[in-house]
Amino acid sequence: MTKRTIVAGFVGLAAAALALAAAGADWSDDAEWADSYPESRAICRDVRDRTVPAADRPTAAEAAQLKGCDSEALYYGIGRPADPVAARKCAILELEGTAASDAGYFAGRTILATVYANGVGAGRDTRLAIRLACQDEDSAPAEVDGRVRDLAGSSPPESFHWCDHVTSGRMMGVCAAHFARIDGAKREAEIATLTAAWSPPERKAFAALRTAADAFIAARAENEVDMSGTMRAALSLGEEERQRDAFKALLTELEAGKAPSGGLAPADAELNRVYRQVMNAGEDTRLDWGTVAPDDIRATQRIWLRYRDAWLAFAKVKYPQVSPDALAARLTQERTAMLRGFLEEAS
Repeated sequence: MTKRTIVAGFVGLAAAALALAAAGADWSDDAEWADSYPESRAICRDVRDRTVPAADRPTAAEAAQLKGCDSEALYYGIGRPADPVAARKCAILELEGTAASDAGYFAGRTILATVYANGVGAGRDTRLAIRLACQDEDSAPAEVDGRVRDLAGSSPPESFHWCDHVTSGRMMGVCAAHFARIDGAKREAEIATLTAAWSPPERKAFAALRTAADAFIAARAENEVDMSGTMRAALSLGEEERQRDAFKALLTELEAGKAPSGGLAPADAELNRVYRQVMNAGEDTRLDWGTVAPDDIRATQRIWLRYRDAWLAFAKVKYPQVSPDALAARLTQERTAMLRGFLEEAS
């Protein structure tokens, strides 16, 4: 099992877990916590009568049109304009298991509770939002408790977010994936705008760079992030997002005519010096790296070298005025900073 598989398993939740309403799951009935969180459990008992209004349900024709829908994308406008009304109807179908989509955690009950809590996509109904939150069996007890008490309080409209009460490493990973999906769609839209007028040869060179970038970013997130704790999914996804942001930042600078400066020779010398230190680090230092081993760093370094070469090949086509040495130096300095982090963790 690879580290990427571990992250995916940590973040991905089966669609079947969404159909809890039919099973009658309720926070106030959880025998394991019968003597804990009395306030939120009492609130949940008080809203047992709340159900989704018939008028809010999709018609048969709408259900057919929404087959395979994605309520998360519809509500938050991920890769498309936001449509909270369609998100509400889609979430109902997902909750009932009839959407015929591969729904993850941010679907069904989660989105539907958000719709009614915020009054966006349906009339505001905090009691119904609470009822839906009370039926969540995937969150940690403290998360359910905080969510229910917040909804029962005086929070203003459009202020509720499911991730506002995260206490567990597991849910940190789920929420990290949610926000990464939103940010990733925005980032891709910005890159699409930057590249819209490029020529076919430039696009072809960029596609090769993207392939190399994806390989390095995956290697960095999988191989050079400690995967030993419950926050492993959040940490891995966070590193992946940082690298994707750095990629876009450099592309934006080059497109704006802001060429890097500096010589490759000193940058390469410093990279090699730090790399040797990392590879020769003692056992006491490596203990601070958790699951990261020297072989992981070595493998990532090889992939990074191909990534740097891909940047130079792309720039030769798209930005011939940019000094290859200066661009390589910039990329090398960024990689040196990543490697230096292993030594700083032990200091």
